[in-house]
Amino acid sequence: MVSDEYKIPKLSIFQWNSEKCLTIDVRSPQEFNEATLPKAINVPIFNNEERVKVGTIYKQVGKVEAVKLGLSIYSKKIPDIFETIIKLKEQHPKKKIVIVCARGGMRSQSIASTLNMLGIHCYQLDGGFRTYRSLIVDKLNEYANVEKRFFIVSGNTGSKKTIILQKLKREGYPVLDLEDLAGHRGSAFGGIGLEVRSQKKFESLLVAELEYYQDSPYYIIESESKRIGNIIVPDFIINGKKTGINIELVYPLQNRVQHIMETYQPNKYGKEILEAFMVIKKRMPVPIGTEIHNLLLNKQYDLAFELLLKNYYDPQYVHASSQNDQLHHQLKFTQITEAVEGVKKVIAHYEYQLKKIEGMVQL
Repeated sequence: MVSDEYKIPKLSIFQWNSEKCLTIDVRSPQEFNEATLPKAINVPIFNNEERVKVGTIYKQVGKVEAVKLGLSIYSKKIPDIFETIIKLKEQHPKKKIVIVCARGGMRSQSIASTLNMLGIHCYQLDGGFRTYRSLIVDKLNEYANVEKRFFIVSGNTGSKKTIILQKLKREGYPVLDLEDLAGHRGSAFGGIGLEVRSQKKFESLLVAELEYYQDSPYYIIESESKRIGNIIVPDFIINGKKTGINIELVYPLQNRVQHIMETYQPNKYGKEILEAFMVIKKRMPVPIGTEIHNLLLNKQYDLAFELLLKNYYDPQYVHASSQNDQLHHQLKFTQITEAVEGVKKVIAHYEYQLKKIEGMVQL
């Protein structure tokens, strides 16, 4: 039997708290960047290449040789890892240290046992990141069964929908900015200049937003398709969009072109814009596709974007809009404040109607 003195204290995912714990994720940078626990700090045992090498030895030779290789790599890093964690603890003296790896296995066990032997009390997260991921999936399923009203902000490409949502969010409205959570704007050009997130990270951030707004009777979202880049939007949000109240923003074409110029910064990301265009060029009539291609090559971006809107994105939007049976409100605007106040008025109208139904407003 192992003496209690040498047992590594463990913490379950339900005991873990992002505010009270100094969460040290010892997985490789690639694993960490894909998804991690909120406010976790990456102190990897293996870099990306070392992790692949150990995994290859495990599969091709066996566990014993993989462990030996892993220990030889880890032993050289102990002083630096120890010093890093000491400094982090000094910065967060009231937090308890929790060590996390993929499944609560050898990587977190090695670090936790070393630290405890060196007199630094710490915990190992039982089950590792996998238990946190399971918790996120369970919470998404729970929120899928909570009935909420959805307000959908729609409009042609370039209608400043994101800016309007962000302003509403800053004023305390329950906005789920799905594009921000995904790190992608949704179109073929959507990832340009952004840090595109993984599905796991998106879902983790989404759950945090759902928890923050759990007492709100409604959500405000942008009109999105099932996919935002490589991210798949949960069904309950898509269903909420289909049955929700649509607020369509109508913004002049030239204003939209200017907004796209400011958003995508073609003088900085011209190469990426051209590459993205080549993906959709094959879906366009040859003459117009060729004309836009030439304009992009000649860096006449404003003219190229105008043709893209007129001949590709606007017709797509009209087609998609014709498929919806939502309650519909249209807001024409030239100034952001007009649109923001217009959205507020629509929401206030339905809030009032809902209160009337519930007998909360005396007539």
